[in-house]
Amino acid sequence: MKSTSLISKLAMIVTLTIAVVDASAQTEPRIEVKITPAPTVEERVANEVKAKDLKKAAEEKQNAEEAAKILETSPKALLSQARILFIRSNTDFFEAVQLQNALRKLGEVDAWQIAIVDAWDKREVADTEIEIDRPLFTFTFTYKITNRRNGIILATGKVTAFDGNAAAPMLASRIVEEIRKAKGEVKKK
Repeated sequence: MKSTSLISKLAMIVTLTIAVVDASAQTEPRIEVKITPAPTVEERVANEVKAKDLKKAAEEKQNAEEAAKILETSPKALLSQARILFIRSNTDFFEAVQLQNALRKLGEVDAWQIAIVDAWDKREVADTEIEIDRPLFTFTFTYKITNRRNGIILATGKVTAFDGNAAAPMLASRIVEEIRKAKGEVKKK
């Protein structure tokens, strides 16, 4: 009995409060009160399961975003996206123009729409740098392909040749092969 009278008194107070708010609604915004029963055990369990599922989905999304960021910085992905090259020689036995000419002769460079920047002051435009070197007293020409934005080394290699004229075509074919592998293409015969 007492609980019934308490509920009816509470309902009357809520009704009176709404009526008072209604009377003064001309100056203040209207406030509505909605009384809902407490959730059942099944509803609480269902809400907890939903919360866990949402948390798991959010964690999976965050993991996928992190994986995408890591993939963007992988050497293979960066090399496959190379669009503007700058070639630099660290040896007197090889001129950068030799490799530029050898690369331009290959059809893949045109097919992939790769541009080559020549001037030292224009190197900032390039997204990829190819560095050629020849250790003293050897016939070994080495190359190192680097992403200019973050300094990640994308590929390295070497060829053996008597001079720069013989090394340039071999270096060009090796570099194109590195890019082809990064792009996932198969060499056409």
